Amino acid sequence: MSEPSLIVHRHERDPEGNLLPDDLAEIRRVLQDQGFVMLPSDTAYSVAAWPRTSQTRTQINEMLRRANEPLSLAFPSVAVVQRWTTPNDLADRLLECFTPGPITVVRSASRLIPADFTRELIGSQNHTIGVRITDSAEERQVAGAGASPVTTVPVQYVKPGGRSPVTSFQDALAIFRERIAAIDRAPSWCAIEGTIQYSITSTVVEILGESGSYNIKREGAIPEADIHACAARRCQSGSPDNEPTNGS
Repeated sequence: MSEPSLIVHRHERDPEGNLLPDDLAEIRRVLQDQGFVMLPSDTAYSVAAWPRTSQTRTQINEMLRRANEPLSLAFPSVAVVQRWTTPNDLADRLLECFTPGPITVVRSASRLIPADFTRELIGSQNHTIGVRITDSAEERQVAGAGASPVTTVPVQYVKPGGRSPVTSFQDALAIFRERIAAIDRAPSWCAIEGTIQYSITSTVVEILGESGSYNIKREGAIPEADIHACAARRCQSGSPDNEPTNGS
């Protein structure tokens, strides 16, 4: 199946901006069927799925032409993150400072999460989870649609010399339609239109054990200086300095 079972356009929301119940029910059905949801994240259109089998990760890597690297997970709230991860003051402080927003915090998974889950289903070899709580209300709502968080992997242009995140809904839809059609026994999927908030990629911070040390693996929409200030308990605001873009 190369055509989506549902496309939710930007104006198709309730008065508070939430996805409509019937649309959310169809999105949940697609996820339960091990299908995919293309949705707006805060820095690009992304692909969401429930990480139930290693095949899901293989299909995502194939569709998005990415290396065999770990999948990050999108969560609806800090409260849900705390059920999936090991307590860590620094990791919690970074989430408090900068979420919802364009940051990925790589932290240890809870001891209650099986090692097979992190190793086989999201590809983490050291029992960590890349945690995201994004500025996208749509992504947070889909992430809270079931008992599991969802994968969050950007749709990207593959060009000579590099990759660029896709921020146009029509471009993302065309790319994803073509790539999912190439999968043998292509799964069901749906798409949600929204607004991309930031013009550059998210910042990635890896928490190094329980010592309070960390490594900025990639500087993005949140400047390195802001990360250092938050880590030193000088965080005054949950908003990065970068101005949002207006396009999607």
